[in-house]
Amino acid sequence: MRIFKYLLTLAIVLFCLKGNSQHVASTYAIYGIGELNNNGLAHNEAMGGLGIGMPHRFNINLQNPAWLTYNQLSSFNVGLQGESRTYKSELENASKKTGSIKHMVFFIPLLNGKWGSAFSLLPFSTTQYEVSGSSEVTDATPTESTDNTFIGSGGLSQFAWSNGFRIFNSTNIGFNLMYVFGAIDKQNQSSLASDPSSIGYYTQLSSNETYKSFLFSIALAHKMKINETHEMNFGITYQHSGQLNGLKDVFLSRYIESSLVQVGSPIPISNEENTTFDLPKKLSFGLSYGLVDEYRIGLDINLANWTSNGTNNTLIQNTQEFIIGGEMTPDRRNITNYLKRVTYRFGFNYGKLPYLVQNNSITEFGINFGASFPVAGLSTLDIAIKLGERGTIENGLVNESFMQMVLGLTINEKWFIKRKYN
Repeated sequence: MRIFKYLLTLAIVLFCLKGNSQHVASTYAIYGIGELNNNGLAHNEAMGGLGIGMPHRFNINLQNPAWLTYNQLSSFNVGLQGESRTYKSELENASKKTGSIKHMVFFIPLLNGKWGSAFSLLPFSTTQYEVSGSSEVTDATPTESTDNTFIGSGGLSQFAWSNGFRIFNSTNIGFNLMYVFGAIDKQNQSSLASDPSSIGYYTQLSSNETYKSFLFSIALAHKMKINETHEMNFGITYQHSGQLNGLKDVFLSRYIESSLVQVGSPIPISNEENTTFDLPKKLSFGLSYGLVDEYRIGLDINLANWTSNGTNNTLIQNTQEFIIGGEMTPDRRNITNYLKRVTYRFGFNYGKLPYLVQNNSITEFGINFGASFPVAGLSTLDIAIKLGERGTIENGLVNESFMQMVLGLTINEKWFIKRKYN
């Protein structure tokens, strides 16, 4: 009955929020397949995305599935994300608020301490932007310019099967098998700045890309005891460069600016044309140190080699991300002081985006914090807040500052166990 109440509450929340499927709105999502997302849940996000070297008994770790052997309870996790983002350039400022479902995860401990398996639905990339500007028409006499608007929507999702296996007392291996799917819509609208007609027209080049592909990654984790109470943990994950395969439709349309009425029929340019997007080789390292169930601090380093495939675009670069963070639970067994049973988290992250914009690297810095609040038994309400900034207003670029909040619910229960009565 308790599980039914939880799932009923979840269904109501999903129904209320189903109208909005985007949770990140960045101008830099105009490149490639949009804003790439990590596999972090709310407790990871509260530490800046930390997780490669961070085992946890009561939280699901999708960033390094080798740690799943340490989860002894069946778990269900759902997360919602909201964001407020401000854009600044040399010409103007703007802001936007978004929100959506972030993830759903179900974990089962198949063999006690030897095999843990999870199924998850998460965003893989998000495309939501609207950027305007002007450009000169090449070789036009007299000089002419166009007003341009670039609009993107949609994104890709991933359904993942994650597994962790214990091969020695303190050493685990794991893997993620991911099915990536979804659609991205892009519109490029252009009109002459000095339209001689009294009506005013603009042309729109529209493209729709749909992708369906499988990806695979492997993981390794090792736990080392320093003494009877403290431990050091190491983790590593690797994903070989993969390729997303899809189909692309492109067509050209003409509209009246004042009424947005389409003039004539769209002109097809391509229909179900094969398209691909090359993903990088990704290698991540993580380590943590701490006292079990009391505190833990850690460091993650994420490396992505985008230039080895050389087929996407020349304006890309290899990326590095550095994350440092930790968590602390004052006294998990304290029954008189609720706040001492809360797990508090913090983290900092710094990294590069893969795309070079006008030959400029775009970096991002974030300050992260949050907490897990016990709600029933070993279940928790998880909150993560990130204050971040990326880009600059120099060289015609855009500076973005944002606040993201992730709200997660982790339900830990002993499901699928036959009860015994005396």
